[in-house]
Amino acid sequence: MLLFARLREICGQSRMRVDLGEGATVADCFADLADSFPELGGLRESVLVAINEEYATWTDCPSEGDTVAFIPPVSGG
Repeated sequence: MLLFARLREICGQSRMRVDLGEGATVADCFADLADSFPELGGLRESVLVAINEEYATWTDCPSEGDTVAFIPPVSGG
């Protein structure tokens, strides 16, 4: 799993390995992460997700070996 910007700051790392059960969704993955880092819970509504560098939905089920990325909104100038 890849974490960017504020999510990386909260978790203290940009890359994590997660083992999900059969049929687990991206939402399940984020919920497990939020169990360990409760501050993430309130950010889900604004986070985009990707699987293997392709935008995905919260109901998509990653396969073994897939890379799931959580992308918070960012601003720039």
